[in-house]
Amino acid sequence: MRPGRELDCEIAQRVFGYPVFAKKKVLYETTEDGIRPVREYSKEMEWAWKVAEKMHMSLIPVENNGWFVLAGSEKGWKSPADFMQYLQEGNFVQSGAAVGENAPLMICVAALKALESRQQASLHINDDDLNDDQSAPMMQMTH
Repeated sequence: MRPGRELDCEIAQRVFGYPVFAKKKVLYETTEDGIRPVREYSKEMEWAWKVAEKMHMSLIPVENNGWFVLAGSEKGWKSPADFMQYLQEGNFVQSGAAVGENAPLMICVAALKALESRQQASLHINDDDLNDDQSAPMMQMTH
C-alpha cells in the first residue's frame, strides 16, 4: 500500500465513518464539525495519530528507524502489563499490524487490517450462529 489520496479516503470512510466527495478535483470529508479537505492520514503524523487514537493502537519503535504498529484490543489496554498479556495470549484474530519506516502509513495499514480482521471474525461468528441453530427448518429435496 502506498500513502496518498486513495488510502486517505479509505481511512476517512472506514475508520471515521466520514462521507467523502470530490469537488473541483479536491476531496472533502464530512465530519461532525463540518466539511473539510480529506486529511493526509497516510502522510502526516498529526492526522495519523487521530487514527491511532481512534483504533487504540500501540506504536513501538524497532531497529533501522522503523515502527511496529498494532491495532489489537478495540478498547485499548489499561496498562503495559495488560498489553504484554495480550501479546502472550496470541489471540490476534481481530487485530491488525504493520511494520515499516513510515509511521503514518503503518498506522493506516494496521487500521485497515484490523477492520478487515474484525469484519471477518464477525462474519465467522454469525455463520457459527446460523450453523448452531437447531430450530431452523430442514430443507428436503424431492424428485
